[in-house]
Amino acid sequence: MYPKIYQSELKMKSTEIEKFKDSEILPLELKGISKKFPGIVANDSIDFNLQEGEIHSILGENGAGKSTLMNIIAGLYPQDSGEMLVFNKNVNFSNPRQAIEKGIGMVFQHFMLIKNHTVAENIILGMPGVLKLNLNEVQNEIREISERYDLFVDPEKKIQELSVGEQQRVEIVKVLYRGARILILDEPTAVLTPQESEALYEIMQRMTNEKHSIIFITHKMKEVMALSHRITVLSRGKVMDTLKKGETNPGKLAELMIGNLDITDSEKDNEFFQRAIFEEKDKPKLVSKNKKNNKLTLSLKNICATNDLGNPALNGISFDLHEGEILGMAGVSGNGQPELTDVLSGLRPITSGEYWFEGKLLEEPTVNEMIDRGVGYIPEDRKKFGVSSGMSIAYNFLLRDFNNSNFCKSQFLNNSNILEYSQKKMDEFDIRATSEKTLVGLLSGGNMQKVILAREISRPLKLLLASQPTRGLDIHATGFIREQICNARDKGLAVLWISEDLDELLAVADKIAVIFEGRIIDIISQEEVLVEEIGQLMTGMGSRMSENSN
Repeated sequence: MYPKIYQSELKMKSTEIEKFKDSEILPLELKGISKKFPGIVANDSIDFNLQEGEIHSILGENGAGKSTLMNIIAGLYPQDSGEMLVFNKNVNFSNPRQAIEKGIGMVFQHFMLIKNHTVAENIILGMPGVLKLNLNEVQNEIREISERYDLFVDPEKKIQELSVGEQQRVEIVKVLYRGARILILDEPTAVLTPQESEALYEIMQRMTNEKHSIIFITHKMKEVMALSHRITVLSRGKVMDTLKKGETNPGKLAELMIGNLDITDSEKDNEFFQRAIFEEKDKPKLVSKNKKNNKLTLSLKNICATNDLGNPALNGISFDLHEGEILGMAGVSGNGQPELTDVLSGLRPITSGEYWFEGKLLEEPTVNEMIDRGVGYIPEDRKKFGVSSGMSIAYNFLLRDFNNSNFCKSQFLNNSNILEYSQKKMDEFDIRATSEKTLVGLLSGGNMQKVILAREISRPLKLLLASQPTRGLDIHATGFIREQICNARDKGLAVLWISEDLDELLAVADKIAVIFEGRIIDIISQEEVLVEEIGQLMTGMGSRMSENSN
């Protein structure tokens, strides 16, 4: 199971771990773990244990302390107090290598791979004695691990040649190759197709059958209930409870997650909030209630554009979007979604094709022109492109509206009006912060996303580009943002909703377009949607659209 070339470098040899396989000794045990940051208690006396051959899910709102706790286990942060035992030995990690040497591996949501290196080169990168390794021997051992766990990766391929699902398997092989018996999987299905997710579930089961133990972080309640042996719920840095799967249900888990937060009973009964919790296929769809023929807002005809490197990214994109409609865009990351939103928002020029907006053919539109035409944008990376982290909430609200005479006159800001408006929007969009003067960079992900949403849809809009609007958000923020966007749609707003979460698109979209390699493979109405079909289309398999429809 452990590569021969690496065994001599491990402080904990495989034999030291193997002797615990059939014992009562726990692979991992935390006792009273605490961690503080300035003004925040991230982890507050946390007790937790992981059993052999177990999938142990950790649930919690954004800011509940999940990431901090995982970073402590993986050696990225030292704890301030408390004990951590790995296979009954007390450990204090000061760096990730020490955690790896003790059999702990973390697979991050955002992969840590170098695209122009091969699979084998990525797997051995950073290992001790890497210059002495025999690459052929490494490749053979990678194949053995791949076959053992049905991971199926080609060690000689470059990362840039692999799909997102294959890249994730490389990350898993990497930690297994380095001797991990404890795996931390952080939102592992966030960027996978339904078929790739199903394959990952089978891989996880196979690993637990081989006596590996898995800590599973996810916001998807159906995954928690399908895969977990036990579930630990965190809230505000504390353990609320640890339950066996058979002892609980989604409603009870949601209550533990949000029970001590300021959420009203009406919110908990809200259709959007309930869907965020349960994700049931038989729940009513949150699609438009207005079925009449609405005015055409956006029409793209054979749009082509290049990426930042000058390579083709959009290869003949065509679709229409009407007012009062949500068009969901499904696709695996990296198939042209960012370039499409750049084109629509005026950030990126097209190389060919026609961009029609409200019946007018646009010629080289600029960002300011599209803002004036009523285009709002929720970018995929909220921290990098959605806000100015060093500015206050109040000033972030004005990034689209500094020329408004209510806020700025004769080049002087009217701070009284700005602060009054900002407090009103904070109340309206449930933005939780000390005041409107709080720096946006200090907010949680959910509150930061609410600032962006409030800024975009509080002005007269014709089109909203929503790229991954709920990714990485907790149940409360997810339900709230879905509700706000769907309500705006019902009032006539046209929405392009890009998401890698197919369950989300099935819940909110009136139609779903599937994008693959810069092309629209198919557009399917809500009534015709089949999850399996969309999953196949996301990998480029099949299409019901004619060749000349693009």
